[in-house]
Amino acid sequence: MRRPTLSRAAAITSVLLVTLSACGWAAATPSFARVALELVAGAPAPDHQNASQFLEADAQGRVFLLHGDTLEVDQILPSGRIVVGRTPHGGEASGDVVMDTALSPDGSSWLLSTGPDELMLLTGEDRRQLPTPHWWISALAYTADGPVVAVVPAWVGGADTTGQAEWDKPPLLLRFDDQKWQTLSVQEPLDDLTRQTHGAQDPPAVPSLEEIKGERDTSLAAERKGALWTMQQNAYLLKRYSRQGAVEESVAVNGGHVQWKDRSEEDWKALEKASQAAGATFTRSRHPQAAAVRVVRGLTTQDNRIYLVVETPEGVALDRWDEGTQILDRLLLVGITPGRSYLSVAAGRDGLYMTARGLGEPIWRLDWQRLEDAKWKAVPDAVVQRPRK
Repeated sequence: MRRPTLSRAAAITSVLLVTLSACGWAAATPSFARVALELVAGAPAPDHQNASQFLEADAQGRVFLLHGDTLEVDQILPSGRIVVGRTPHGGEASGDVVMDTALSPDGSSWLLSTGPDELMLLTGEDRRQLPTPHWWISALAYTADGPVVAVVPAWVGGADTTGQAEWDKPPLLLRFDDQKWQTLSVQEPLDDLTRQTHGAQDPPAVPSLEEIKGERDTSLAAERKGALWTMQQNAYLLKRYSRQGAVEESVAVNGGHVQWKDRSEEDWKALEKASQAAGATFTRSRHPQAAAVRVVRGLTTQDNRIYLVVETPEGVALDRWDEGTQILDRLLLVGITPGRSYLSVAAGRDGLYMTARGLGEPIWRLDWQRLEDAKWKAVPDAVVQRPRK
C-alpha cells in the first residue's frame, strides 16, 4: 500500500483544516452538576487576531503564558495579576508559526512545534532548532526525562532521524535524548487504519491526512515523576505510559472508539475560512464528507489526578480521573465559550487554568478548593484496563 508522504506547504495548510472536527450537541436534560469559572484576564486585540497563546505550568505550579507571535512569556500570579515577561530579541515577531507548546518541569525551557515536523527549544534568549522526526507531530510534552512528542503515522519527508522507518511498527511516542529522537512507544500500523476507515478493498485505499489525524490525533500530559498520559483527541481513550514507554493502565468511555459525522454547512464554511486564512484554495471535493467527532479539548495532571476538558451532549465538561480511587468523575463548565479552538489547560498552585488558543482570549480559573467541594458525579460506561503482568 502506498504510504502518505506530505509536502511541507500542503502539510501546513492541512493542520488548520483537520482540527475543525464536527461536534454538534444534542439537547439533553443535564445530569451533572455545574460549576462556574472565574475570569482571570482576556481582551483580544484586533492586531492579534491571527496570533496564538499557550498556557503552561511548571512542577512548582507557576503558571506562564507564551505569546505565539513574539515568544514573550508572561507569568500569571494567583492574584490574577499578569507579570509581563521579557520578549526574546527585542520583541519583534518570531517568524515561526507556533502550533503547540510544552514547558519543562523547572519552567526554564519551552518545547515549541513550529511545523508539521519542526521543533524548537526556547530557553531565555536562546532558540535551538531540534532535529525533525519527519513524522507528523500531534502533541508535545516535557517530562523529567526530556522532550516527548506524539506523532501520527504520516510521513512528512526527508531522512529519518529515528532510524529506519518501520511502517509495520510506526512510532507513537518519541523522546529526545539531546542528539536525536528515540522511539518510546509504537502504534498500530496504517494498514489497520485503512481497514477501519475504508473497509476491505483491493487494492487497499490510502486514507487521507484528515482521516489519519481523525483516528490517531493525540493529546499529552506529563506527570512530575516522568510518566505520560495520552488521550485520543476524537475518542475517549485515556492511557498512562511508564517512563519506559509501557502502557500501565487505560480508561475508556463508550468503547474508546472514534465516531464520524457528516459535515454540516457550518463545518464546511469553517473549513473554507481556515483554508483562506492559510492562503490556500478551498475545494470541497478534496475533503472527506465526514469528520471525526471531537472529544477532548485539553488535559493536564495534578498529583495523582488527571483533569480533562471534554465535549459532551450537555456541553463542555471537566472530567477527573483519580488514580487512587479509580473513579472517573464529571462536572459541567459554565461561563466558558471556547468556540472551535483546542484549549491550553494548566495546573497552577492555586487552581486549574484554561484558555483558548487565540492571543488575548479569556483565561479562566477554578480554584482547587471549589473543585474539592463540587458535587462530582461518576461518568457512566467508564472501563478501566491494566495489562497482565
